[in-house]
Amino acid sequence: MKDSLVAASILLANVYASSGDIGKATDIKIELHKSGAKKRIGVTVTDIDGKLWKFRAHDRSHAESAEIHEQVDRMSKRIIEHGHKYDASWIVRPMEPDETIETLLCGHSERLAMAAHFIRNRKPKRIQMTKNLRICGDCHEVTKLVALIYQCEIV
Repeated sequence: MKDSLVAASILLANVYASSGDIGKATDIKIELHKSGAKKRIGVTVTDIDGKLWKFRAHDRSHAESAEIHEQVDRMSKRIIEHGHKYDASWIVRPMEPDETIETLLCGHSERLAMAAHFIRNRKPKRIQMTKNLRICGDCHEVTKLVALIYQCEIV
């Protein structure tokens, strides 16, 4: 299946899921799986101290993974203190019993990249990230709030 058809099918499945029609969303994803189609993995790349760091959602492959996830938790507490409410509308699949809205959204690759910056440099002036897919709306709002709280530019 062509990449553009895979992307369109995934988008349609996500639209069904976000409108509450999990059945149709699941049917589309089953057909994609049967066809052997692969979803493009979301990746965020950022430069920290002259070295490129690459993150995928819920990534635990880094040597500093434990510290990165602890920093994500600290960032989460701070943004909640500043009034952030997680937007579950960006979750377009059924949640597993051990998952929460917060754990799903806080594992996004851009949040891991921001956390890695704060571990390496407590007060970065600028964080620049590149993402191969579109950022979810909740991550966009979180990025703006993190920039405000931590007094740094994030692009």
